[in-house]
Amino acid sequence: MPGRLLVVPALALFCAGIQAQMPEGHNPRQQTVQDFTLRLTPDQKQMFEEAMSAFTGQKYTDALAGFKQLLAQLPGNPLLSKFAGEAGLNTGDAGFAAGTLRPIAEADPDDWQACALLARACAESGDADCRDRSMSHMLDLHNRGVTPPNMQQYPIERVSLGARTLLIRTSLVPWGPYNVYDLGQVMNSAGQIVLRITLESPDDDQASFAREHRNEAAQGVRSFSFDAYQETGPNSSGQRTQTHFTYGFAVGQPPYAEVRDEFIRIAEGKAKPLSSRTNLLVR
Repeated sequence: MPGRLLVVPALALFCAGIQAQMPEGHNPRQQTVQDFTLRLTPDQKQMFEEAMSAFTGQKYTDALAGFKQLLAQLPGNPLLSKFAGEAGLNTGDAGFAAGTLRPIAEADPDDWQACALLARACAESGDADCRDRSMSHMLDLHNRGVTPPNMQQYPIERVSLGARTLLIRTSLVPWGPYNVYDLGQVMNSAGQIVLRITLESPDDDQASFAREHRNEAAQGVRSFSFDAYQETGPNSSGQRTQTHFTYGFAVGQPPYAEVRDEFIRIAEGKAKPLSSRTNLLVR
């Protein structure tokens, strides 16, 4: 397979799907921040504003403390539970997040925000069955037009790898020129992305796959590959360059558990690439 270029724009580290400026999808039952604040007492409103300020400033421990105080007064509020759940995830308390988000997602199966956050909470707390059910439900919500039309992917899991962190995003619809189904972003202790890992299925690869796997291709099965992209600094002309690695292939889309394991192996340097091309221009 020839080397390829992957340019992925800077992506926020954590899911921002429940922030006030985000669209509410097509579910009119979802409470907006404006609706929520209208029902608060002056003291509650101040508490919420302080928690939101901490949340948007990525001071998640402070935000979680404020949201928990409000939840004690307004137990089960969907919007507040989602903010608290996401803050819990961002402080590493996946158990709290799962327990807070599950009743919200069950009460309103069309709440895509709760579903996406619950999928991540289940993934990070080790509940694979809940993770897989929630991921499947997110695809159903996308197919029914419940999720926002411009929503391509969402964070599914953050994995600590010592001094590095692997953030895995799963796609609702394959995106980019190589049809990316899953994206792993490996970040150093400063939060800088040092490696991007993908599960992709480029259209250009399907003709050769069909010649080698006629029966599978006739049934709509596609070829997939595990790839990685690492920036290698500017060339002599000052242009950004990167190295493309190919690590392996799969007949048909691998389940998330296999993708996760392979992404971790690649991120930890335990997988050996089958091929690589370096000094490719980042366009």
